[in-house]
Amino acid sequence: MLKLIPIAASALLLAACGGLSKQMEEPKDSDRSLVYGYVDMEDGPCPLDWFNMKQVLPKVEEPYWGFRTADGAFYAEYIPLGSFQLWSFGGAKTFGNTFWTFKFPQQLPGLRIEKPGLYFVGSFRMKDEGNFFKSKYDIDLADKPTEREVIEKILPYAKGTEWDDWLRRRLKELK
Repeated sequence: MLKLIPIAASALLLAACGGLSKQMEEPKDSDRSLVYGYVDMEDGPCPLDWFNMKQVLPKVEEPYWGFRTADGAFYAEYIPLGSFQLWSFGGAKTFGNTFWTFKFPQQLPGLRIEKPGLYFVGSFRMKDEGNFFKSKYDIDLADKPTEREVIEKILPYAKGTEWDDWLRRRLKELK
């Protein structure tokens, strides 16, 4: 079980992670991978508006990678070779203009990308473990949606790119 700590999101963090269109782009480098997954925020305090991952190896000056989001799915088609940790995710609740950020704990061994390809990091489900007086959220791994269902959610955003072919081939493998 992953423990999450809600913290207030700064405008800088939201600016760095937000603003990505849903449409994927052609890979600019042949060593790039598409990483994707899903967070069910139904029991959370907000929708999934942003998700990011931290590159831990090789060390780089700017280690955070922002993801695109669509209907609970998160995806980034420009991830380089290296080792990564799921870092944080969150969203905004329009009523009261409240921003939520949840941080993942360190994962061992994390995600290691040694060759370009597709990497499904899983599905997660937010749980509300708080009460009326105090918010408390946690996240668990989830069986649903499956990798196939997540690909079906993000496939329209790959149209016209090389990723469209990669994802369609993966769907055939998952039958």
